[in-house]
Amino acid sequence: MTIMARLFAAASLAVAGLSAPLAAQDYEPGRLVVAVDQTDLATIATALGHTIRETGKGDEAFVAAETRDGIVYLLLGTACDVNGVPKCQGVMIQARFDLPERTTPETLAKTNEAQAAITVTADFKEKALVFTRYHVLDNGVTMANIVANVNVLLGVVEDAYPMAAGEE
Repeated sequence: MTIMARLFAAASLAVAGLSAPLAAQDYEPGRLVVAVDQTDLATIATALGHTIRETGKGDEAFVAAETRDGIVYLLLGTACDVNGVPKCQGVMIQARFDLPERTTPETLAKTNEAQAAITVTADFKEKALVFTRYHVLDNGVTMANIVANVNVLLGVVEDAYPMAAGEE
């Protein structure tokens, strides 16, 4: 089964082919950011050549995007509007898949030990396998650095999925 076939269809992405209209700003790789909003997250996804499938409502900093290979991932703004800083001071990058039958706490532990760049968890009740990379923006990072972190998650998922799924 291909990685695309394993993709977890979150309720928020249930409408196939949904493309949310969101005007992303021009991508400036060297732009230093200490916090991001939904427009920044959309800019990151489009800079990677990915299709935006869904966005947050109102002030929610959330983008669901799809790679050319069909992997849908989420960019979630975290630590938003706290400590006097407007926007979100963190970015959670996630890819979610249907939970394979052979995923166990042992396969998750093995995967997390082998893949330090991400965290792999499972929601056994909701039947989801979740790959996460969390990026803190304290003191500022470049937009290119955030893009690189998205690429890290997407690259590691290809290698980590079989281990987490109990296929190795």
